[in-house]
Amino acid sequence: MTGEHALRVGSFRGIPIKVEWSLLVIFWLLTWSLASAGLPALAPGYRPGEYWLAAIATTALFFVALLAHELSHSVVARSYGIAVHDITLWLLGGVSRIEGEATTPKQDMRIAAAGPAMSVAVAVGAFVVAAFLGALGAPALVVSCAAWLGSINVLLAIFNLVPAAPLDGGRILRAWLWHRSGDRVDAAIRATRAGRVFGYMLVAIGFVLFLGAADISGLWFVLLGWFLLTASRAEEMQIRLTSQLGDVRIRDLMTPNPITVDAEMSVDRVLHEYVLVHHCSSFPVIDVDHALLGLVTLRRLRHVLPHDRATTPIRAVTVPLAEVTVADPDERVLDVMRRASGAADERILVMRDHALVGIVSPTDVTRALQVADLVKAR
Repeated sequence: MTGEHALRVGSFRGIPIKVEWSLLVIFWLLTWSLASAGLPALAPGYRPGEYWLAAIATTALFFVALLAHELSHSVVARSYGIAVHDITLWLLGGVSRIEGEATTPKQDMRIAAAGPAMSVAVAVGAFVVAAFLGALGAPALVVSCAAWLGSINVLLAIFNLVPAAPLDGGRILRAWLWHRSGDRVDAAIRATRAGRVFGYMLVAIGFVLFLGAADISGLWFVLLGWFLLTASRAEEMQIRLTSQLGDVRIRDLMTPNPITVDAEMSVDRVLHEYVLVHHCSSFPVIDVDHALLGLVTLRRLRHVLPHDRATTPIRAVTVPLAEVTVADPDERVLDVMRRASGAADERILVMRDHALVGIVSPTDVTRALQVADLVKAR
């Protein structure tokens, strides 16, 4: 979840605020849960319509609190001169995309702790409001909504303080390990590995609840665990890329003068004359004038049914050049990979003066990392 395809809904101090469509799913589930079970249990005796109105308002306030949690990270980061790309709310909460790194463990700690601190502050405020409204004799339904907001923000703070990256607690763990060892990279990798352990635990708990106790909430544990596993692996890869390939240029990784295929060739011909012969998984596509049109990958070729391969031209399954990441040989690998994420199987076409000079695949990057590991281990 990068936020690239999210809808921008506003900004705060120049920080774009976006929402993913998946936010509607959790909004509906929370509202339905509150209206059908949560609020009736806390404040019985109201009409269904009243429960639904209260649930909608309470869920909306919860997402405001979630946004405040993410904004606190961003505001503290910017106070240290660290740029913030955007904030995105989605199915599993919120994400602040902070560009750059803290320069000291103390900065890292404060940026990470800002989110849970905000959640605790919101929880305290909600409990105070609930107590005040109760003392004034306000309707039990309103008091219950405030109390629920306090409780859910306490849970949010506790969950985020688990010492497992990419949770805030994992960031705090990273800062502490960094302070103790002086090695930020090693501290960050250890924190992401703690995140994977916690992710596996959540997945296991979820399966036990769902399969053993027939508890539907087990699916949420599985979903959260899977997200943590995926995010922690991606974060560790990014850490290794940054530390080991920080100054590496595209020209150092690219395969020069890649084999190209003609746009009018059939899929069948390309499979037999190129894929099976050259053992490549992607080919730049050119037209009759040798102008570069785009890229064809094995993934695209698999979409063509066997009986259509002889009559389907490569042009029909080519990823257009506008959707392919193009780089100059002198660009840094890290800068280009940020643009390449999710584009055309993450292949990078390398061009100089409008001429194709090379191609970079994920395998090339993996090999570079392995070589860097070997050199570092000497």
